[in-house]
Amino acid sequence: MKINARTERVVSQTTTTKCFVVMALCLLSTHLSLAQYPGSWQALPDMPVGKWEPGVVVLDDKLYIFGGYTDGVVSSKRSEIFDPSDNGWTLIQELPSAITHMNMALDGRTVWFAGGFKDGYKGHAIAEVWSYDVDLDRYTAAPLLPESRAGGGLAVLDGQLHYFGGLMADRDTDSSDHWTLDLENWAQGSATWSEAAPMPVPRNQFSTVVFNGRIYAIGGQFHHDSVQLDQPRTDIYNPATNTWTSGPNLPKGHSHAEGATFVHDGNIYMVGGHTTPTGGTKSQDPDILRLTRGGTWQKVGELPEPLSSPAAAIIGNRLYVAGGASGGSTVQSGMWVSPAP
Repeated sequence: MKINARTERVVSQTTTTKCFVVMALCLLSTHLSLAQYPGSWQALPDMPVGKWEPGVVVLDDKLYIFGGYTDGVVSSKRSEIFDPSDNGWTLIQELPSAITHMNMALDGRTVWFAGGFKDGYKGHAIAEVWSYDVDLDRYTAAPLLPESRAGGGLAVLDGQLHYFGGLMADRDTDSSDHWTLDLENWAQGSATWSEAAPMPVPRNQFSTVVFNGRIYAIGGQFHHDSVQLDQPRTDIYNPATNTWTSGPNLPKGHSHAEGATFVHDGNIYMVGGHTTPTGGTKSQDPDILRLTRGGTWQKVGELPEPLSSPAAAIIGNRLYVAGGASGGSTVQSGMWVSPAP
């Protein structure tokens, strides 16, 4: 076949274009790999005290870490702030009690927490409810939960504090109860807890976020002191209709990521935790998962090592991860940072 000069130029241009496309795809793939997987992680100085299962919020581009277990699985009152601008730590007022298994909810410059296990690894469930004033560095007691609970969800939405799910006083029976506290009435000194629509499937140690005007209860586990079984389900509460609907399931059963699940830039992130894959056994998880609005859960990265219940947040387009537990219940003090996935 005779090939003229024009044909040669077209073939050459097509080949060159293909090469550039392949090179671009390779560079993009390399960039994503560096941004999402362990090679991109940078170790920071360790936490002053290692923490597992702490309460976590982000305010003023700082990471607030409350309570949790310390080395030896000892419940702690210690609370502190991590400032990414200088990688420094500042102690704040201790918790009123040594509490674990509580979710935190941020309302303006007030941090709420409720229920939990008190006084040790085999501590008892409590009904205590507290608010923490960030500017005054002071805790104030609020009306007790109607019953003792631990490992339940907590969220503030439309002036209401919601507590739902969690473990009953026997530390193993899951509750579907859902209670609300009117915060304006509380500020005026006349608030009491009211009942709302119960969780469709009771469980504990699930993650809770407010997203698009709804409350999301993500993952969690059945039972605690007996046989724990991680769950993949997501339930979404609409306060306008007082109803729950099903959301996108996680890729696998997942729990113990309460302080490492958060909303950033229109997405929900879940970092590490416990997992029970289909047909598998419960173990620590290295995965970083992301849910976009109207989408499905996707794996977007991995931790440097599998961690249960670390503290995690994206601040300034960088993902910070602190503490957690590995190898069962070995409390970690490591601090890591990576580009946000």
